[in-house]
Formats: sequence, structure tokens, C-alpha cells
Amino acid sequence: MKLLFFCLLLVSMSVPAVAGNEKQIFELEAVIMQQQQEQQILFQRFQMLQELRRHEITQIEQALPTGSDIIINGEAPKYEDTARQRKERAERVHRYTDELNELYMRYQETENERRALIEQLNGLKPGKDVSAEPKK
Repeated sequence: MKLLFFCLLLVSMSVPAVAGNEKQIFELEAVIMQQQQEQQILFQRFQMLQELRRHEITQIEQALPTGSDIIINGEAPKYEDTARQRKERAERVHRYTDELNELYMRYQETENERRALIEQLNGLKPGKDVSAEPKK
């Protein structure tokens, strides 16, 4: 009888631990999902800025005047205007490059955080032995 009571006591104590564990698993999964969404947003911004940068580089390369491009509306473009446009494009390319590097760093940080959370989640899940997974 004492043995039965002791077993019931152990089972009743493990139920809240399992429920707390499940809650923690649920919370970790929610945080991992948020990290993945943030990574997706960062990646989309990265792609957009990368395309803008490519466009500006193409515009710089195409901005070199040829014989037929020199005269616009009967007037030759002023050197100062073309130099200013070239400088503005170069500044935009530089700014886009800096922003791309920053986004890449933020993406890597979120990836590292996500991996740490996944490891923590795998440690909480019952029956999941990470070392016992088959190697490919």
C-alpha cells in the first residue's frame, strides 16, 4: 500500500513538471517562429537593397556620355551636373553597401540566436536524444 501511495505521489509530482516543460517548449517554439519571421524580413530587405545597389551601379556605368548622348534638348549637359549626379550615385551605392553589411550581420545574429533556441528546445523535448540522431 505504501508503495502504491509513493508511486502515485511521484506521478502526481511529475505531471506539473511535464506541464511546465510543455509550456516552456511552446514558448520556445513561439520565439523560434518570431526569429524566423524576423530573418525573413531581413532577407527581403537585403534583396531589395541589393537590387537598388545593382541598379545604381548600372546607372553609373551607363552615365558615361557617348557622342549621341552629349546633346540633350539642343544643349550639352554641364560638367558640374554630371559630376554631381555621379557623386550622388556613388554615395547611394556606398550607403546601400553599408546597409547590406548591417543587414547581413543582423541576419547572422538572429540565426545564431535561433540555433541556440533550437538546441535548448531539443534538450527539453522528451525522447529526443540529439547524439542518437543518424549521421548523413
